[in-house]
Parts: sequence; C-alpha cells; structure tokens
Amino acid sequence: MKRLLFALVITLFGVVVSAQEYVEPVEKWKVAEVWGNNYHGWSFHQDWEVDFTVEGQDGRFTPTDEEIADAEALIQKRIAYVNRDHHNQGGMCPIIDEHMRKYRRQYVGFTNDRGDHIIWANFLWDDNLTDEKLASDVLLTKGGCGRFWHLKCNLATRKVYGLEVNEAGDEVVYLPRVQKPGPRISKSKPRDRKQKVRKTGIIHGPEDKVFN
Repeated sequence: MKRLLFALVITLFGVVVSAQEYVEPVEKWKVAEVWGNNYHGWSFHQDWEVDFTVEGQDGRFTPTDEEIADAEALIQKRIAYVNRDHHNQGGMCPIIDEHMRKYRRQYVGFTNDRGDHIIWANFLWDDNLTDEKLASDVLLTKGGCGRFWHLKCNLATRKVYGLEVNEAGDEVVYLPRVQKPGPRISKSKPRDRKQKVRKTGIIHGPEDKVFN
C-alpha cells in the first residue's frame, strides 16, 4: 500500500512539474514565403520596419495567404490596363504585364484611416537574387526599368493603383536603408576627474584659487 501511495505521489509530482515547465508556443515569424497561381514571394510581418508609407496610412497589418492570393488575382487581372502607358518599358526593357511569372514578389500590409487593407507589392526580376536575400528585407532599387516595379492593391475597394516602374539603366542599384538617428547617449564622467569651476572668473585648478 505504501509503495502504491509513493508511486502515485511521484506520478502526480511529475505531472505538476511537467505542467509548470510546459510553455505554450507562440508564433513569432517575421517573414513568410508564399506560393500561388503564377506567383512566388515573401510576406513581411506588420512589425517589420519599412522606409515608405501609403496615403492615409493609419497602421500596418500582416497579409494572410488568402489576402495575398486575392491581391494577386486583382493585380494579374488589371495589370495590363494599369500599365497601358508602358512607362519605362519597351525595346530592351520588358513589358511587365507580359512577363508576370518572371517576377518574385515582396508584400507589405498597410491600413488606412478608413480601415481598408492595402497590400504594397514589390516585383523583382533579377536571377542573381537569392531567396535568402529576398527574405532578408524589403528591397528598393534604382535602374533596371521594367525588371523592377511596385504598386498597391486596396482589398476593400478592389483598386489596383500607384504603379511605379524603375527608370531605364543597365546598372541596378539596391538602395540602402534610411538610417534613422538613434537616441543621444551621454557619457558619464570619471569620478576621480577634478571638475573645473566656472563662475564670474574661471578657476582651473588649486593654483588658481587665490583670493585677496
């Protein structure tokens, strides 16, 4: 009986310890790779800092797979009309709506003051870019014309707008992040250092402390 009671106590103790040590896992991803019909890209978490905004911005959100699929369907359906002027395209520069499968994407979610969900989509056609690089940060570029462009898609109003295609140029420059100034840090002074006294006159040391 005593052995049975002892075994029961040990079992209960083990259950209690296990319950105390168990921590409910929390998903803390910042970038998610997404695939769909004719698209492949990376979705950036709402906490990911970016160097740009959208009009009427009121916040950020993390695009879901369903929202990205919805945005892609709208973009692929309307890109030919939105791109009807073929700005920075033609000749050696590709017409973007004729090569949609060539581009890998990056997605950033914004909310405006009406509560609409807006997805900013970045399109990049660079065979030298690795998946690791595309997942490391939102990439902004100069040059490359129709190989690099971005636009916005308002999921509430179903509007695709704000198309910006890079300027012409064979050399593609990946723009550095905008460096924001950090907080000013005051350095503490050594305690053994003699402080100078500054009043009406200037006293620099003991030899100057002469009063008539």
